[in-house]
Amino acid sequence: HLDGELIGSLIDQRGDTASTDVIATFLPRVVVDSLIAALKRCDLEMQALTLEPIAAINVLIPVTMRRLNIALVDIGAGTSDVALTEEGAITAYGMVPVAGDEITDALMNAFLLDFPMAEEVKRVLSTAEHVTFTDILGLEQTMAAAEVIAAIDTDIQVLAEKIAFKIMELNG
Repeated sequence: HLDGELIGSLIDQRGDTASTDVIATFLPRVVVDSLIAALKRCDLEMQALTLEPIAAINVLIPVTMRRLNIALVDIGAGTSDVALTEEGAITAYGMVPVAGDEITDALMNAFLLDFPMAEEVKRVLSTAEHVTFTDILGLEQTMAAAEVIAAIDTDIQVLAEKIAFKIMELNG
């Protein structure tokens, strides 16, 4: 902000007061140390470190659209990360400790699948009309994707509700 007004860049601007909003999220030291060690093994140096959903917003959402109140959700394996934009900037970041593994686990329980097979089924559910899989007993089954989704619908709803709650919480 320059003199209380939102501005994209302070370069070549004049005013009395400059201010900024800062989002600070801290990673455990072991995570950062592991990242740096991996870079060193490749003879690379870290120039900057940012969170995945914030990096994704910077790539996917043009600055002009950040005036809108947009939520970007990164559903990973173990966590779902949320970043919000409004008034031209990233205004909030949060994390939900549920994600894709809960859906995989629901498929494993509903259809007696091992983890790799459940992951494979999960990936094709949105693109295929029918899904073929082999359960842990070695039996091959073919089912309509809609039927498989219906069997895990409660788990999908729980994930969606937790993400939605986090978005509403961050959004005030």
